[in-house]
Amino acid sequence: MDASLFPFPIAPKCKVANNKELAALLGITTAKLTYYAYHLADDEKYKEFTIKKRNGGDRLIEAPIKGLKDIQESIADILEENYKPRACVFAYVKDRGIVEHAATHIGQRWLLRLDLKDFFHTISFIRIAGILRRSPYNFAEAPAKTTALLCTKGQRLPQGSPASPVISNILCKGLDYKLKELAALNKCYYTRYADDIFISNNGSKFPPSIAIRDEDGSAELSDTLKKIIIDAGFEVNLDKTILRKRSERQLVTGVVVNRKSNVPKELIKSIRAALYAWEQHGLEAAEDYWKRKIDKSNRFDGESPQMKLVLRGKITHVGHVKGYSDGTFLTLVKRLQALDSDYHIDEQKISRTITGEIHIYTEGVTDTKHFQAALRAFQRSGEFAGLNLIFRNSKKTGSSGLKALCENLCETLQRHLTICIFDRDERPIINEMSGSPGNYRDHTNNVFSLIIPTPEFRDPSDLICIEHLYQDAQIYTPDSQGRRLYSKGEFDSLGCHKDNPQLFCRVSKQSLIYDDQVINLQEKKNIALPKNKFADYIFNGAPPFSNVDFSGFRGTFTQIVAIAASYSR
Repeated sequence: MDASLFPFPIAPKCKVANNKELAALLGITTAKLTYYAYHLADDEKYKEFTIKKRNGGDRLIEAPIKGLKDIQESIADILEENYKPRACVFAYVKDRGIVEHAATHIGQRWLLRLDLKDFFHTISFIRIAGILRRSPYNFAEAPAKTTALLCTKGQRLPQGSPASPVISNILCKGLDYKLKELAALNKCYYTRYADDIFISNNGSKFPPSIAIRDEDGSAELSDTLKKIIIDAGFEVNLDKTILRKRSERQLVTGVVVNRKSNVPKELIKSIRAALYAWEQHGLEAAEDYWKRKIDKSNRFDGESPQMKLVLRGKITHVGHVKGYSDGTFLTLVKRLQALDSDYHIDEQKISRTITGEIHIYTEGVTDTKHFQAALRAFQRSGEFAGLNLIFRNSKKTGSSGLKALCENLCETLQRHLTICIFDRDERPIINEMSGSPGNYRDHTNNVFSLIIPTPEFRDPSDLICIEHLYQDAQIYTPDSQGRRLYSKGEFDSLGCHKDNPQLFCRVSKQSLIYDDQVINLQEKKNIALPKNKFADYIFNGAPPFSNVDFSGFRGTFTQIVAIAASYSR
């Protein structure tokens, strides 16, 4: 049929035309469907109870009775089949959680957190029926309303229903799109975890078009941001709006993100205190002390949970956030195992985590900062998400020090895949530490060396160091004090700058980049930017390096993936 004959778009055929088809889709009888949707009163459908919020308030939980819960689980499955969560959404999404969520905001200078007020209860029966009428669900009016009735209590979404999470995420798709767009326009990162919204930025000043920080650390949201949220049918809880600087503790869904994913110090302190009490005074006395201390913060009505069960959960959380090979986590595990004979951890999971870690050594601290900044940028955009790189420090620096370390490491079997990454600026090192063919070499015992691959925008025959993985326009950008890096090619053999007779440097045969002793003869001062300062600017996303192109690093990470694949075979 010729679509041009019709002046208006043809509405898609309803996937569910009536309640009989809806019942069949849910695998129940029509009588059961209408009973739970229309005949059973709300008070009979749900059991209500409260749990304590972390701030001390009460959270109402409305749990559906079993028959209704089964139906809601089926509805959730149907909705999830046609729902693709945005990359910025982390709550109620498979393979995403608080650690993956926190990773987006690690190392940012500014972190804005705001809370959507009465999140689930703001989502009404009418809004739910509306999304079911539209693509990709295309329910007819009757089954759309019936489904909405099955998922609501008192005309709004209950907290406690298995269908509420996916429904809330679907309804927030427009909100997520507009807030992510606003964040991108201001060079920010946006994420949402249920009703918690986070926006981070690495600039010297947080964008006022999003929010302005008050003296007490709270934030005044911009009219643009507030309008987006209000237009989406939500309201901001102004009491929970916070804008934190890097010098303050930044928390994203309970994970500290100032420098890396970490747990609050108070958590480790409380675990150690409980273990110490158990070790010194026995379980009964420690349990009594624990219950007296936690009763006020117990989030559930009734009896306090057993101390040892709480400890198990908290220690598992530490491992999830810090990594299952983290020394603090493993120490806590050993202490609890010595006390609790019933406590078992997934040894295979820890083994897989350790196996998945790749330990990286570089020629120095500045190289490490560049690689960390580049990997962080790639992983935020979805590239190299599976790479778990652990950057290790060494007292031996420079190419000769790293070469000696590499030769020493391969003398014994390493527990992890270990890669020593060298600059491509010395031909003897290139010949010794790269393979034939290829950029890497297997030294046995799980130790590899890798020469940084030449990026596409460089001549393959040129010698390069890590700074050359950036475009020249970025390498030689002056900072706010007028300092910059200089190329060896800018100076003649006597150290005179080829274009500016006022500049002089001490020529180094080995250095490709000059970061010291570039003297302005007129001003009688050094105007070179130290490499470590350049690396700090990049790592922190500080102006004028807040929007850096890391594409030159892609080849190095691709080679690491290839080494890991070779290693796993």
